[in-house]
Amino acid sequence: MAEELDDIFNLVNRITGAKPFDDTNKKDAILTGLYKIEKKLNSAKAEKKKNTNRINEILNVVLSLAQLNYTKKASVSEKKNDFDALALGINMLGEELQLSTISLREKEVLLMEIHHRVKNNLQVISSLLNLQAEKITQPDLLETFMESKNRIRAMALVHEKLYQSQDLSRIDFTEYMNSFITYMDNSNNLNPENVKIHVNAITQSYFFKIDMAIPCGLILNELISNSFKYAFPENRKGNIHLFFGIEKKIEKKNHYILEVADDGIGIPLYVDLKNPNSLGLQLLEMLTEQIGGTLDLDRTKGTKFTIRFPI
Repeated sequence: MAEELDDIFNLVNRITGAKPFDDTNKKDAILTGLYKIEKKLNSAKAEKKKNTNRINEILNVVLSLAQLNYTKKASVSEKKNDFDALALGINMLGEELQLSTISLREKEVLLMEIHHRVKNNLQVISSLLNLQAEKITQPDLLETFMESKNRIRAMALVHEKLYQSQDLSRIDFTEYMNSFITYMDNSNNLNPENVKIHVNAITQSYFFKIDMAIPCGLILNELISNSFKYAFPENRKGNIHLFFGIEKKIEKKNHYILEVADDGIGIPLYVDLKNPNSLGLQLLEMLTEQIGGTLDLDRTKGTKFTIRFPI
């Protein structure tokens, strides 16, 4: 029993340094040492819990910053330990992110305002053309004015979609196309009971930057305008079909395809796409070249224009 007591005393002594005083024996020293051990364990548990709370606090601040919420700040005590240094760094990062976000939002607002003003200015030009057109009696000149108005509307709609978009650098061209076709059908279709326009159901969104969206919008305008103007003379009945999507042919699978076809009287054989004599066809060729595409014309059943351009 005495040997076991000595062993326990020696173990507690090595751990805590507890020694018997003149008025204490080894049992008292052991109890004192065990008390010290318990106190250290409790202190370690409390420190671990405190550290866990600090880690959770810092993680919550980091998550808040990731969600662009800059109201939360990590607390910094006077001790200046590792956690305090980490908290201080995260708070500084949050302040820098907040300043950067404010600057970015200001730029976005400015860019939205620019697109909005460009759209408004283009609409003013369109309105001026309308006013001027009211004084024109020559049919050919009036037609030229209306063609210019449609081209301006095609560009204005791009800027309108841009400032309405969450991403100011690009627009959903599918949405743009549907809006523009509705506008063209309402403003250019002189015989809505006779001429119907059909759009293939496009469920997928295709996003274009402004330098691609504007020429594509102008191409769309020229193709649909040509069908309305020339395909159905003398109240002839017919249909205009439009398709836009990704080319399904294996050798062209990395290309978009835009098709506008009608079952009207067809383009005369003397019209040469390589040497067009009308401004509309010249624009069509130039715009197709601008987007790096190719233009094909099929006259077997009415008129079918097909434009392919790389994704």
